[in-house]
Amino acid sequence: MNAIGWQIGAILFGISSVIIAVYISKLLNETTKSVNKVNNIIDYNQKSINEIIDDTAKITKRLAELTDIMDKVFGVLKILNIFRKR
Repeated sequence: MNAIGWQIGAILFGISSVIIAVYISKLLNETTKSVNKVNNIIDYNQKSINEIIDDTAKITKRLAELTDIMDKVFGVLKILNIFRKR
Protein backbone atom coordinates (compact mmCIF):
# COMPACT_ATOMS: atom_id res chain seq x y z
CA MET A 1 0.00 0.00 0.00
CA ASN A 2 2.77 2.44 0.85
CA ALA A 3 4.54 1.91 -2.45
CA ILE A 4 1.36 2.65 -4.44
CA GLY A 5 0.71 5.90 -2.54
CA TRP A 6 4.29 7.03 -3.06
CA GLN A 7 4.14 6.21 -6.77
CA ILE A 8 0.88 8.12 -7.22
CA GLY A 9 2.41 11.12 -5.43
CA ALA A 10 5.48 10.98 -7.66
CA ILE A 11 3.32 10.75 -10.79
CA LEU A 12 1.18 13.71 -9.69
CA PHE A 13 4.31 15.72 -8.89
CA GLY A 14 5.78 14.89 -12.30
CA ILE A 15 2.58 15.84 -14.13
CA SER A 16 2.30 19.13 -12.26
CA SER A 17 5.97 19.86 -13.00
CA VAL A 18 5.37 19.30 -16.70
CA ILE A 19 2.28 21.56 -16.67
CA ILE A 20 4.21 24.31 -14.86
CA ALA A 21 7.14 23.98 -17.27
CA VAL A 22 4.84 24.28 -20.29
CA TYR A 23 3.13 27.32 -18.78
CA ILE A 24 6.48 29.00 -18.01
CA SER A 25 7.76 28.28 -21.53
CA LYS A 26 4.62 29.84 -23.05
CA LEU A 27 4.98 32.84 -20.75
CA LEU A 28 8.63 33.33 -21.71
CA ASN A 29 7.77 32.94 -25.40
CA GLU A 30 5.08 35.64 -25.18
CA THR A 31 7.41 37.90 -23.21
CA THR A 32 10.09 37.49 -25.87
CA LYS A 33 7.60 38.36 -28.61
CA SER A 34 6.48 41.46 -26.70
CA VAL A 35 10.06 42.62 -26.13
CA ASN A 36 10.84 42.09 -29.82
CA LYS A 37 7.80 44.17 -30.83
CA VAL A 38 8.88 46.98 -28.51
CA ASN A 39 12.42 46.85 -29.89
CA ASN A 40 11.07 47.01 -33.45
CA ILE A 41 8.92 50.02 -32.59
CA ILE A 42 11.88 51.77 -30.98
CA ASP A 43 14.14 50.97 -33.94
CA TYR A 44 11.51 52.25 -36.39
CA ASN A 45 11.02 55.48 -34.43
CA GLN A 46 14.64 56.03 -33.38
CA LYS A 47 15.08 59.10 -35.57
CA SER A 48 11.93 60.71 -34.19
CA ILE A 49 12.93 59.86 -30.64
CA ASN A 50 16.35 61.48 -31.13
CA GLU A 51 14.73 64.59 -32.64
CA ILE A 52 12.34 64.85 -29.70
CA ILE A 53 15.22 64.58 -27.23
CA ASP A 54 17.23 67.23 -29.10
CA ASP A 55 14.23 69.55 -29.35
CA THR A 56 13.49 69.12 -25.66
CA ALA A 57 17.04 70.14 -24.81
CA LYS A 58 16.75 73.22 -27.04
CA ILE A 59 13.39 74.17 -25.53
CA THR A 60 14.75 73.79 -22.01
CA LYS A 61 17.74 75.98 -22.82
CA ARG A 62 15.54 78.64 -24.41
CA LEU A 63 13.17 78.63 -21.44
CA ALA A 64 16.11 79.16 -19.09
CA GLU A 65 17.23 82.12 -21.20
CA LEU A 66 13.70 83.59 -21.18
CA THR A 67 13.45 83.11 -17.43
CA ASP A 68 16.69 85.01 -16.94
CA ILE A 69 15.45 87.84 -19.16
CA MET A 70 12.14 88.01 -17.28
CA ASP A 71 13.98 88.11 -13.94
CA LYS A 72 16.00 91.08 -15.17
CA VAL A 73 12.86 92.84 -16.47
CA PHE A 74 11.01 92.32 -13.20
CA GLY A 75 14.07 93.51 -11.29
CA VAL A 76 14.09 96.74 -13.30
CA LEU A 77 10.34 97.15 -12.82
CA LYS A 78 10.75 96.70 -9.05
CA ILE A 79 13.43 99.39 -8.98
CA LEU A 80 11.24 101.74 -11.03
CA ASN A 81 8.28 101.01 -8.78
CA ILE A 82 10.35 101.86 -5.69
CA PHE A 83 11.35 105.22 -7.24
CA ARG A 84 7.75 105.92 -8.21
CA LYS A 85 6.50 105.45 -4.62
CA ARG A 86 8.86 108.11 -3.22
